[in-house]
Amino acid sequence: MANIKQRHRRRTGMLGLVLSVGFATGCANLGGSPGADPSPVDSAARESLSAASSSAASSSVTTASAAGVEYVAMGSSFAAGPSIPPVKEGSVAAACSRSNNNYASIVARDTGAKLTDVTCSGATTANVLTASQGGQSAQINAVKSTTRLVTVTIGGNDVNYLGSVVSYSCQNKGEANCGTVSTSAIDTALGAVSGRIQNVVKAVHKISPQARVLLVNYMTVLPDSGTCTGVPLTASQLAYERTVASRLADATAAAATVTGATLVNVAAASHGHDACASTPWVEKYKPASGRATYHPNEAGMKAVASLVKYMIGTSGPLPAGYTRCASEGGTCTFSGTRAVAFGSGAYAYKTATGSIPCTSSAFGGDPAADIVKTCYIASAGGPYGYTKCASEGGTCSVPGYNRDVVFGANGNFKHLVTKGGVACTSAKFGGDPAANVLKSCYLAPNGAPAGWTKCSAEGGTCAAVAGQPVMYGAYGSFNTAVATGNTACTTASFGGDPIGNETKSCYTGPAAPAGYKTTACASQGGTCAFTGKRTVAYGAKGRYVYKTLSGGTTCKAAVFGVDPLYGVLKSCYLTY
Repeated sequence: MANIKQRHRRRTGMLGLVLSVGFATGCANLGGSPGADPSPVDSAARESLSAASSSAASSSVTTASAAGVEYVAMGSSFAAGPSIPPVKEGSVAAACSRSNNNYASIVARDTGAKLTDVTCSGATTANVLTASQGGQSAQINAVKSTTRLVTVTIGGNDVNYLGSVVSYSCQNKGEANCGTVSTSAIDTALGAVSGRIQNVVKAVHKISPQARVLLVNYMTVLPDSGTCTGVPLTASQLAYERTVASRLADATAAAATVTGATLVNVAAASHGHDACASTPWVEKYKPASGRATYHPNEAGMKAVASLVKYMIGTSGPLPAGYTRCASEGGTCTFSGTRAVAFGSGAYAYKTATGSIPCTSSAFGGDPAADIVKTCYIASAGGPYGYTKCASEGGTCSVPGYNRDVVFGANGNFKHLVTKGGVACTSAKFGGDPAANVLKSCYLAPNGAPAGWTKCSAEGGTCAAVAGQPVMYGAYGSFNTAVATGNTACTTASFGGDPIGNETKSCYTGPAAPAGYKTTACASQGGTCAFTGKRTVAYGAKGRYVYKTLSGGTTCKAAVFGVDPLYGVLKSCYLTY
């Protein structure tokens, strides 16, 4: 078993191409209610969010709920922020050109997360995993068992991306000591870099199984077409370096897919903010004094911080019990106050009364870039499958030793694993999840999370394939892992006991993703027929990729650009 993911309790909400691991429950520890508004996004970043967000299932960390979360930032100069004042205190920070206004520092200040910043200019994946640099040991050593949030920007130096752009610029300006560019070495490195980034995520999860990892890729440096005097590359050099940038972004996306990390697609969001743009997020070859060539400026770091905060507040797959209420561009109408999900494969949540436009602007950003999305409303009352045990102000009697108890209404809940009698009040649950709404308490059922299938009793072996999500727990409280093959159904395999003194079991994911028709439109290799533009899910066993297509499609990995679960017969599914 590898890449153990966050501890999950059943919640009604959780967290191009979007990949999701089909966890049917919501996420505990880091997450707030799905109805909570997403983190604020500044206007420049908001304009770019339509291209910025691809995620795998992870817990929902809202701006408010990130307070006190142990957060480690790792990566190279695009994370460290060289020449952005002020430099952090200390000789190591100075050696690494680590700014106090890099994106991780901004995220920590805005969310209240407890940041350990080990980013370092010039870092490669080796400096993250094994090699010291700038007077500090390998960056991975900053991750502890209590770490719950990790951001990583890495891989650019492995493939000499910025180094080659600088060398070309230097040569074309007739300057000295420019260095050489080996395209064959770059191409070889590009073939290996995704695996190296995967190793970084795996190393994090080996130390902290419950950490959420965000892979933050590199800003777009070069204009989409043409150039300017500040970027002195030839047409052929520009074409080659754009290919390098694209392949590096693809490698990072693939690493997120394989490991279940969340991709923060800065490369896509920063198109139009290149070094030649009127509102650049990166500097030119010859920047103002004190600035770093082809590296992020303050505006760029602020934009990346906004994108990271937004992705912290989104989550992936749709919880059980939500029903479709509108297509993107329409209006979701309902009675009372409800939590509403917007997305496809990855979702943003808002709490609304009566109606809400099914648009990115209404939800504070785009949780699934370049995908036709849908709105879904939470069911009235309690979470799917839960049983009411008390009205607000009453007492919920909890049978057995421990149970997941939720307090709230209509998709907005707070959770508590407890025993005995529990007061059904905001004070007991640490806050009001649904202001001005009559709430109740609900008990989790025993058995499988909604849509999941039992694969083993505790102590046995769950038959699974590499990459398949597996849940372990009982009574609404589960730990989730990504299998490397058949998996021991034990506390040790899942990084901890999700619910003490209760008999647990293991479960494998549903055949179809939540929010999609349960009957496939095609098996792998067949044709999924439809008219117009539709979002199609492709995968199996709780792991899917999503893509918007027109006029039907062949159901195969080549269409979707990635195989979400190797060696398993997959299918395609359409939304209702």
